[in-house]
Amino acid sequence: MAFQTVQRQFLAHLRNPEHEPLPNGFAEQSAEIYVDLLYNKFNDSLELCFPVTHDVLGETAWQQLLKAFIAEHRCKSPYYRQIPDEFIRYLQTERVSVSDPLYLLELAHFEWVEMILAITEAEPITASTLSAINDWLACRPIFVPILEVLHYVYPVQRINASYQPTIPPEQVTHILGFRDMADVVQFIELHPATTRLLEILQSTGCTVREAIEQIATELEQPEPSALFSFGIETLTHLKQQGAILGARNEFE
Repeated sequence: MAFQTVQRQFLAHLRNPEHEPLPNGFAEQSAEIYVDLLYNKFNDSLELCFPVTHDVLGETAWQQLLKAFIAEHRCKSPYYRQIPDEFIRYLQTERVSVSDPLYLLELAHFEWVEMILAITEAEPITASTLSAINDWLACRPIFVPILEVLHYVYPVQRINASYQPTIPPEQVTHILGFRDMADVVQFIELHPATTRLLEILQSTGCTVREAIEQIATELEQPEPSALFSFGIETLTHLKQQGAILGARNEFE
């Protein structure tokens, strides 16, 4: 039997020892050591990144999910750090199980985003590029470089061992995730209008006044000025939280 064939059979056994037989010539006791090493390597990485997912599933369901991931998914990266990335890809594109909680993918994704926000590198923003905010409406806010607006069907930020929703709420959950200048990852739940305001400001580079006027048009609000106080209060709060560093004024 060709070496490559034996190698593939042995690797298949390591990934799925309950269903793939051990090739002839290998000692079961020695193979079990490699099976345990493989499982523990993946488990250590994933438990660290997905502690809430682990807790809500419980140990038995977690082990079943992890074993299915190892058996079914073909990792595209050999790097230990990217095991959580591969796990999310597996949940998004391959995992099919009626016993999984309906929020499983979203909860895991939320925990994965926290890791990504913590490790992503970005060019720092220097104080010399920022202006003081004297007039919110005329400025273009400068956000921290590591920031993402997230949308979930389930309130993932509240799911834990004691709260596990079985049906999605009527309203979508919007969350701002970012890493502040002290390298602390934060999450803020957003009002839908706040979400839309941030999306416009980030995608167009317009002033706050222009963004609010666009929202007023979308809401068929004849008086955009009625929304100005809402926008100013919202952005002031985000600056206090560390998501906004400063601004460029209308003419920069």
